[in-house]
Amino acid sequence: MNTHNNNLSPSYIQKEYEDPWNKLHIDLEALKSNYRNLKAQLPPGTVFYAVLKSDAYGHGLAETGRALSQSGCMHFAVESPQEGIRLRNEGITGEILLMNPIPLWMAELSVRYDLSVSVIHHSILQPLEDAAQMLGKICRIHLNVNVGLNRLGVAPSKIMAIAKEAAQKPHIELEGMFGQPRDSLSAVQSFKRLQQIYEKLKSEDVAPTYLHFANSTTFLMHPQAIADGVRLGILLYGVLPPEQFGKKSAPIELTPVMSLESELVQIRRLPKGSKIGYRSSENTKHDLIVGTIPLGYYHGLDRKMVKNSYVLIREKRAPFIGAISMNSSTVDITEIVDASIGDAATIIGRQGDHIIDINELAESADTIAAELMIRFGNTIAKNYFVKSRNMIREISVEQGKRDDIRIQYFQTENELPEWLSVFDIIYFLQTHLVPFDDPKNIISVAVDYALSAHPGGKGFILLAILNEKVLGVLVCVRMNNVAIIPENLLVYVCVHRSYRGKGLGSRLILEAINCTDGDIKVHVDRANPAIKLFKNLGFKNDYVEMRFLKGAI
Repeated sequence: MNTHNNNLSPSYIQKEYEDPWNKLHIDLEALKSNYRNLKAQLPPGTVFYAVLKSDAYGHGLAETGRALSQSGCMHFAVESPQEGIRLRNEGITGEILLMNPIPLWMAELSVRYDLSVSVIHHSILQPLEDAAQMLGKICRIHLNVNVGLNRLGVAPSKIMAIAKEAAQKPHIELEGMFGQPRDSLSAVQSFKRLQQIYEKLKSEDVAPTYLHFANSTTFLMHPQAIADGVRLGILLYGVLPPEQFGKKSAPIELTPVMSLESELVQIRRLPKGSKIGYRSSENTKHDLIVGTIPLGYYHGLDRKMVKNSYVLIREKRAPFIGAISMNSSTVDITEIVDASIGDAATIIGRQGDHIIDINELAESADTIAAELMIRFGNTIAKNYFVKSRNMIREISVEQGKRDDIRIQYFQTENELPEWLSVFDIIYFLQTHLVPFDDPKNIISVAVDYALSAHPGGKGFILLAILNEKVLGVLVCVRMNNVAIIPENLLVYVCVHRSYRGKGLGSRLILEAINCTDGDIKVHVDRANPAIKLFKNLGFKNDYVEMRFLKGAI
């Protein structure tokens, strides 16, 4: 979470670090909309696996998982136990299917986190059974059948034996069976083969609960292959598979989730006969104006893009020119006479009426959109867009003492009003806690933790507000050792110097008590007059906290 950008819109969640120039925007509202639109195309009861493998195609596993879970998604497909555990740690309670097989030693780990395991060999069954028995759980498995992709999967001739072995193990549940289409031409034939195998398993009473086959391409081109479930990845992110992009038609309304923007950092005029970039062998054929953007192949661009790709600057095309370097690229802005340093350069996305589709960029590099999304997602800091949720609790201050002051409850940064940033809250605490203030970095950590986007929250902040002015702040965080000490810690209770003695501190603390489950503790300097306030509200000082400060030795 970025706590030092005063101009940061509250509808954005900054992650990782802040890139000085390049912005990879991830629109989680578009993701939710795509999920709803795709879900609406499925027959009732069809299982929708949201494919979040490879860090959700570069979009960020935790953030996309939370957004989809909030939209009602209950089935997720990932690559590995590590990705599955990350989703569990984000509070995802739905089914999480491991698309790739696991080694035997990961059986216990997968069962412990209730991950559904894809089976490509019978050797994994006993370790899963042993782990599930030891942990008192049921392990769900999916049989991965090789129906023509020839990459992973059980040979059709061996499926019956594996299904029967699994059915005999009391702690294993045959949840699903799936295959993966090789291409759009052979998809229908492969699906029919999978259906035939499934019918044979049913005849022996060892069939899984359902089968799923269709990926994004098959879902669009062969709806008859939807079966009981689908696994949709690239469509979920608002991008057409290459086969459909070539047709320039989308039967479903989808919005790209990822967009990429840089900016011009230098402009220079070059006379005819100049060379541009490393190892340039060609001279320019006429006078040019060239702009530089701080984005290169390290960030995910491909050096082949220079031949026929462009960026958008001031809603006009600026073709790549010269070699794409590791950390920068040059574009021809001769025709953009009003271009200036600081102008936005759109690599993927929209400027005015012009759009650069990631498939278009991928074609210029002789690759596919999924590869570019993962490249960009691995190297460029992401900015997540989410709509603010109305989490306001309105409470009047003590009657007769400014009942137009409201106390509002916030659990994540994106819920803050547009006129207020996290930086403002930190500055308020720094200013009005004196002389009992902490260093800025300590205050920042507490505020960040309280506004964690973790489902259920790791805390919250209460603000006393009057006409877009903060008069009081309470920061509460939830502790982990709930069996040992009080679960909730009031880190800061602070009222504006000019509004003290009006009951604001009491109202903030009483509302915090109403907002928390479990006991509450507070650390107060023995010289702080607030001790009397806490005692009056029922806090007791039966315990003495002692600290050993290593830096003071």
